[in-house]
Amino acid sequence: MRQTLIKKAACAMAALVVAGTLYSFQPAATKYTLTGEFKELADGTKIELVPGGAHKREKPVAETVVKNGKFVFTGSVASPRIFYVKIAGEDYSMFRVMVENAAIEVTGKVVEKEMSGSTSHQFNDLKVTGSKAHEEFLKKTSLRDRMGVLYEAYHTNNKEVLDQLKAAGDKKDTVLRKQLLESEAYKKFANDEKQFFTTVEDSIKGLILANKDSWWGPFLMLDQLSYFTPKEKALYEQFSKEAKESYYGKIVQADLYPPSYVGKNAPSLAFVNAEQKPVSFASMAKGKKYVVIDFWASWCNPCRKAIPALKAFYSEAGNKGLGVEIISVSIDKKEADWVKADVAEALPWYSFLDRKGLADAYNVKAIPAMFLLDGNGKVVAENVTLDQIKEKIK
Repeated sequence: MRQTLIKKAACAMAALVVAGTLYSFQPAATKYTLTGEFKELADGTKIELVPGGAHKREKPVAETVVKNGKFVFTGSVASPRIFYVKIAGEDYSMFRVMVENAAIEVTGKVVEKEMSGSTSHQFNDLKVTGSKAHEEFLKKTSLRDRMGVLYEAYHTNNKEVLDQLKAAGDKKDTVLRKQLLESEAYKKFANDEKQFFTTVEDSIKGLILANKDSWWGPFLMLDQLSYFTPKEKALYEQFSKEAKESYYGKIVQADLYPPSYVGKNAPSLAFVNAEQKPVSFASMAKGKKYVVIDFWASWCNPCRKAIPALKAFYSEAGNKGLGVEIISVSIDKKEADWVKADVAEALPWYSFLDRKGLADAYNVKAIPAMFLLDGNGKVVAENVTLDQIKEKIK
């Protein structure tokens, strides 16, 4: 009896060893299947798969259509990658999913609503299964939700003075507004706000450095920070070799240490007019010694506040025969927004919508951004202010 039990145990152990061996040698999946199920989406709705997390606008890498409330994307990734699943033609109808080579399913609800004057679809109650990387992504990025709670708290705690300021602004009561800004209540709000942003900065830095030895570090750096400043170089330099050489590590490196075009031909001169026809740089720069490329957008308040000074400079340069042309390039996503702002500002120089990725070519991360070129299209100065442009021209 004892020998029989021993034999059975030995057989069971052997089976486990064999099973374990077989399992350990099973090859990892080499492709992903991303299936979305949203019964509210009409058949024929075009769905795009757009890379994310790169601090720039990316083009779709795949497109499919909804059938019976479902859509499917297939492909492969060398390592986990974040993608936007987006309804074609709608700027705000999208959600993010961390894709890895596995069978991934996304379910949820879709609500149709008006956003920025056009119809969009909002994805709610999302549930992603099959991607362990997505589960990890949600855990690591929950910091933003926690910061959102703190943001609401300090605004709620200072609601009275904020409401008073808004009321004074609505009535254009500058005297009352000045008094409120000098009050102890507003000083408390200002102090609370300063502490909040310090907490945000410290928390984000801590999150990034906690993941400095893998691709998650540079990915989170891109995800949590809208744009980089030179001080972020100190974060990057703490990444491990593996992190720096990862897909997102290389993007961070290129973002922090972009090539300089000073003294070289401009990275792009692809200007396209409202009729979708190319406009040559030579025709606009003819007879000019300098050309200012000005990146802006309708929603950018600093950009629009800078326009009067730019107009004064343009007029003065023309009167003095300095040979200066200006070309404004809007990074608005919607042409209607650009047209409305362009008409309102009545720009006296060339003005275009960025249809050919000019902002990406010039590595524009924040606007307003200006570049000074000579009449032949060579870069004289990059990311300069109006005052710096005036000095260069002198």
